[in-house]
Formats: sequence, structure tokens, C-alpha cells
Amino acid sequence: CQYIIPAYGSSCCGSLSRVKFWSSNYGLIDFQVWKETAPNVYELTHTFNYYVPEVNATLTVYTGNDILIEKNDVIGWYSSGDDIIPYSITTVDQNIQLSGVPGFSVGGTYTLNTPYITGRNYGIQFSVADSSKPYFTNLPQTVTVPDTVAIGTYVYTVSYSDPNAADIPYITIQKNNAPEFTLNTATGEIHTGSTLNYGTYTVTIEITDPCGRSQQKNLIVTVINTPPEILNLPSSVDVSESIQHETLLYALTLRNETGSDTVTCSLNTTSPEGAPFLVKYISGTADFGVYSLASPNFDYDSNSSFEVVVDCTDSINTASESLFVYLIKNSEPVVHNLPNVITISSSTPVGTILFAVNSTDHENDQLTHSLNYCIKCPFTISQSGHIFLKTSIKDASKFSYNLYIVVSDKYGTVTDKLLTILVTGVNSVPVVSNLDQTVNVPKTVAVGTVIFTAIVSDADGDALSYQYEYGPVETMWKFSMDETTGKISVIEALDFGADIALYKFSFTVNDGKASAPKATLSIIVQSRNEPPEFAHQVYHVSRDEAKSGSKFADPGFVVSDPDAGDTWTYKIAGGDDYGRFSIDASTGILQFQTDYIVDKPESMQPSVVLIIAAVDTQGTSGTTTLSVHISDANNKTPYFPSNQYHVTVIYDVPVTSSVAYITALDDDFGPTYNQISYHIEPILDHQYFDIDGNALLTTAKSLRHFENGTKLLTLIKATDKGNRQSSVTVTVNVVPGTSNSFFDDPETVAWFAALMTLLVILLGAAVIGLYRYCKYGYVFSKRGLCTSCDGKKVHFEKGGNYEKADTDRRDSRVSISEWSGDNGDGTMWMPSKFDSWNQRANTRGLPAVVEL
Repeated sequence: CQYIIPAYGSSCCGSLSRVKFWSSNYGLIDFQVWKETAPNVYELTHTFNYYVPEVNATLTVYTGNDILIEKNDVIGWYSSGDDIIPYSITTVDQNIQLSGVPGFSVGGTYTLNTPYITGRNYGIQFSVADSSKPYFTNLPQTVTVPDTVAIGTYVYTVSYSDPNAADIPYITIQKNNAPEFTLNTATGEIHTGSTLNYGTYTVTIEITDPCGRSQQKNLIVTVINTPPEILNLPSSVDVSESIQHETLLYALTLRNETGSDTVTCSLNTTSPEGAPFLVKYISGTADFGVYSLASPNFDYDSNSSFEVVVDCTDSINTASESLFVYLIKNSEPVVHNLPNVITISSSTPVGTILFAVNSTDHENDQLTHSLNYCIKCPFTISQSGHIFLKTSIKDASKFSYNLYIVVSDKYGTVTDKLLTILVTGVNSVPVVSNLDQTVNVPKTVAVGTVIFTAIVSDADGDALSYQYEYGPVETMWKFSMDETTGKISVIEALDFGADIALYKFSFTVNDGKASAPKATLSIIVQSRNEPPEFAHQVYHVSRDEAKSGSKFADPGFVVSDPDAGDTWTYKIAGGDDYGRFSIDASTGILQFQTDYIVDKPESMQPSVVLIIAAVDTQGTSGTTTLSVHISDANNKTPYFPSNQYHVTVIYDVPVTSSVAYITALDDDFGPTYNQISYHIEPILDHQYFDIDGNALLTTAKSLRHFENGTKLLTLIKATDKGNRQSSVTVTVNVVPGTSNSFFDDPETVAWFAALMTLLVILLGAAVIGLYRYCKYGYVFSKRGLCTSCDGKKVHFEKGGNYEKADTDRRDSRVSISEWSGDNGDGTMWMPSKFDSWNQRANTRGLPAVVEL
């Protein structure tokens, strides 16, 4: 049956926490929550089933918090079999019992058309717990959006939850302020509802659960300003260094997405600081540009580039970018018609324009013209490049003039462009081409001797006249010139009359129009020249061998010259066959001309004798001997031919045994420095070895405790007389003996030698005895033998007679080295040489040996 109990309406709002009832039957029961949606119309909002496991007991079913109970909701249940929940009789309760109804699903409705069943009080109780407040899971929060966002742009999604799971589907959400934004109550998304301005907006969001419990939180929306942009910076621009006017160098392209902002641009800074630039509106536009100032005085050589930093602001944010300005070096002026050659007449009037310089400038700069090196020349040039005759050249003697023109703009100059002006109708002045000069003549020069020939010419072939000057006046009597040939001769002996040392013979030559400058021949009269003289016949210098260019000490040459005022220089006149020396011509100090090494005397001698000459200005010389001694310098270090040495010795060699020669070499020449001494450094295994003056390495201690072999290291140092040193490491491999021979022990060898000596003596005695026995039949004398045998006969072992025995002795087949005792028959028994063997063989079970 289906039961709906309107009398059991909820007086509060919350979550169904448990159902408590009395069971009267087993079976499955559906517990239900109904809501009255209209008068006498009920809708099933929640249901859950439970199997009743026992009867006649109070059972409690805990439902959790996922079933919402609102105020005035009523309870109900459904069971398909026998009634499970009993009732008691009452007078007030109103109940609905629907017999034969199969049950309802959530969302199903029932309209009351059956009278209430009254007077029943069912044994069932629904317990409702107060619900908790809903809460935001991501508020409060701050978000940032630009002021350029479009209307309807998504901003944020609000999320929330409720401790009572049953409340969540019924929570409502609303926005309480901020009309600039919209809220989607279904999704919780917040969007922009209008244009946003730079600043901060607070959006308050409220959520409410079905029981009326609510919470408010704020979303802070920060609207940031979008700064202006300089779209075409950074960039660069090339500018001529010669510009002079204020010039637009670069137009700025700006973008400001916030259309309501006003953007202005200005110059921030320049590098180098204070460079001549500015930023301003481009005339007639709303755009900004970068300008160069008027008369910027750019100089490419001083500074060829600049950085101009531009700021553009909308009063909130500022964008800064750089424009790099590169100067183009000013082009030099171009002269198109120089160098050049023109011809004018010597009669050309003053003020005549002779030539116009054709020059241009790539930047159209103002050009100026001037002349170089034209201080007294008869020409001038105007600023525009016109060349004028400034003074008359009618009487000029020059056939040509070289004018060096300078063309300049403010930044560059073209210099020394040559214009050659040839002048016609000019008289050629006579020329004396080889005077003034000085000649030396001996006092004894013969009369008639030509001492000099003057070269006189005239390009025009005019007749020439001469005018002479003499100093002193005696010159006119001593010398004369043939005007046809120019030869100047001696006409009177110089040693006749006054003793004059200097004569000056001067003349000028004239072609009837102009005279050449005065020409003078200075004549010095010399007495007979004497050679310089050294004060000593032999001088000495010495030093160590050295590199090329190394100098000797001053040899102290003392030189004199009988000719007063004469000077001299030094040179090597002999003895230096191989060019190994040079001498300072003024000081006489000797130096090596090559690397001089006397370590190999067969190549360079330690002693050299040089002939030194002192040569005066007339080429006369005197000589002396310079004895040069070059000493061997200790410039070579002893060295070992090998970087390391490895030698091997047997561990039981006697002390002081030779190990190896470790010999060093020294390339120094002579006995002074190439004498080498050796010693062992007190490191490594030095205590086991010694080395003598001949470089022989020997053992200093016994090595027998290294019988299993080892490696010993010793450092040998070689030192020459000059205390130059080098060292080498010697590795001595100590190895075991090659065998365990009886003779490896020296003590065994000693007693074995003594034993062998004794054996040799005994062997010698045996040989002598054998000889006597073989020759005489006895070793000792017969007399002695008979005496010892008491006159008894000797009997052979096998019963032979005496003679037979004597024969056997001679055949050396019978031994008489021992005698037996008395056999009792009055004879002495002499055993066979095999008896001793046979006795031992019998003992050991070996076959006997019989005599042949």
C-alpha cells in the first residue's frame, strides 16, 4: 500500500538525518518525502528503500545528508506486501492510504481525491537536521583585465559548494552590484557588460541554499591601462653629416588601443648626451617625428652614430624606444678639370682670368678655393675658383709655375690639385750648374793644372759675359778661368809668395738681360798629408765567447795625427779572414759580427790577431796590432746522453761490485769547465750505491735481502767546474740468481776448494803407489811386507800360485788394498777386488760379479 501522511509535515528546513520506525513485518519498504505543490496536490521529491530485517522492533535508518527536507514537506512510504509499519488509534491524525497503487517515482504527483483516514497514529518518525550555509570555493579573488576588452568578454567563473549535498542543486546565485558586469546564474560565469575604464571594480556575488542560508563574497576586477606602442621603433636612419637645417629624420607610428587616451611623445635622452635632436608633431598632422636641430654641427670623425630615446605616454603608462641615427660621412668635393696645364704669355695683363676650377659637391655644400705654397707667386684665386694674374710677369725669369689648388667644403678638403702654368716669351737666365763647391789642392800643385771645370749654360744661346770676384785679392794672380770651356787652372805656384790656405774664386755670368747668381769655388791649399799614428804597437782585449753584436772592452787606442785638425776613423785592416769581427769607426770598440764559440777550437780560435788601421780624411792610414783573446764561457751544462738508465744486477753480488758506467758529457771547450764530477743525491735508494770520478756506479751495501728481486732508484748528479749541474735517474733491477747451484754460496765454494785440494793430494799418492805396484809388485818395500806377513806366503783367492798372483797384480786386476786375517792354515788371504761388491750385493739381493 502507498501511504501519505499530511499530518506529519515538517516544521523546519534541513537534511533528513534518520528514519525511526516500529516493524511489524519483514519486507522491502520505500521511504518517501512529498511536497504539496498546490492545494491537495503532492509531488514525490525523494525516496529510498530499505529491507526490514526483523519484526516487532524499533529500527533506525540513517540516511546521510543528501535528502533535502523543506518546511511543510510531508512523509510517506510504500510497501508491496503486508503492512510493515503498524499504527495506534488516535483522534487527530489525518492519513492517506492508497490501496492497490503500485507506487510512485520521484517527480510523480498525487491529487487528493480520497478522504483522509483518521484516527491512526503510525509508528514512524523522520528526523530533520539543520542544514549548513553554502560557501564559495574560489572567492574572494582578484583578476586583471585590460581596458581594451570588448563587451561580453569572459572574466571569471564563480564556483561554490554546500556541506549538505542535498542543498547544492537548489542553491541560487545573484550579483548584487557592479552593472559593468553580468552573471550567468546557471554557470556562474561573469562577463563584461559595458566598456571598462582604467581602475578597480568590486563585484559582490551572493549564494542562497533552499533553506534561506546565504553567503556573500567579492570578486575584485582590476582594469589595467594598455600602454601606447611605438610600432616602428627600434629602428635606424642614415643622415648626412652636412645637413644644416632642422630636418625630419623619422616619422613615428603609434598604436593606442584605448581610444579615449591622448598620447604625446617627447625626447627622453640621447647618447652621447646632448645630441642635437628633438621630438615634436609633424607639421599639419597628428603624428610625431624625430628631427635634427638646425645647425647640428655633426662631425663624422668625432662621433658617427647616436641613440635617440623617444618616450610616448598616455598619462598613465609610457613606452620608450630607441632610434639609432648613423651619420653618412660627407663626400669630399670633386675637382673635374685638375690637374691641368695651361700656357700664357709673359705679356699677359694683370687681372686677367687665366683658369676656372670646375668643382662640385655631392651634398651641394658651399665650396671655397685657395692656393697652397703661393706666398710670392704672381697669381691668386677667388672663392669661386677663378685664377687671376695678380702681378706682371713681363720681366719674370721663370718658364713655368706650379699652382696647388685647395677645394673645401665645411667638412672635407681636397688639397694640392696641380695646375701648371707655362709662360712663353721669358728670357732664360744663364745657369752655373755645379757651383758653389770646395776643392782641395796640394800646395805643390803644378802651374797649369786644371783644378775644376765650371758648367755654364744659357737656354737661349745668348752671348755671355763674366764678372769676377777674388778673396783674397791674391786669388786673381793664382787662378784663372777659360770662359769658353769653364776650366779653372793654376797660373802661379801656390807656394810662391804669401802662405794662404784658402782662396775664393767667384764670378757672375750675364746674357745681356739677366745675370745668374754668383758662383763660388772655394780652394783649400793643403800641405803634405801625414798618416795618423798609434802610440803602441800592440793593444790587447779579451772577453768570454758570446752572441753576435756582443762588444769587447775599450782597447784604449791612443792615436795622433801630425796634420792639425785632421780626424780619423778605425777599420779592421787584416786578420779577420772570416768576417767574425767589426769595429766601431769612431770609438774603436770591437764586437762580434757572428756568434763566437770556442768550444770547438778547430772552428773558432780562442786567440786572434787583428790589424787595426786609423784612416784620416785624406785616406792615409796608420796601423797597430790588436791581440784578441776569447775565453771559453761556462755556457754549456753537463748532460747525460739518455734521459734514464736501466741496469740489472744479481742480488748476491759482492759489495763494491761494478753496476754500470753512467757517464755525462759537457760541450764546453778546454779543461776549465768540461771536467765533470759525480755524486749520488741522498734521496730515493741512494744508500745502496756509490759512484766514482770515472762515472762507475758500484754497490755500496749488500743486496742479498732482495733475493726475490726488486727495483732500486738512485739519482746521479753531474757537476762541472762552473757548478752547472744536471741529473738522471738510474733504475737498478735487482734479480734473483739464475739457479740454486751448490756453488752459488761463497762459503761452500771455500770449503769445497779445500776438500778438492786434499783429494788431489790423495789421488797423487794413489797414482804413485799404483806405479810401484805395477813395476815392482809391491807398494812399499819387500822387506817391510815380509816382516808384516811373518814370512808367510800370499795365497790368491782362487787357489792360484804366487806367480799367478804376481801376474794378476801386473794386470791390475787384483786389489791388495787390504789384507784378511789369518785363515788358520798358516797363510794370509788376499781378497778379490770384487769381494767387497759381492758382499754388499748379497745383502741387497743383487747378482754377484765374478772375475774374468
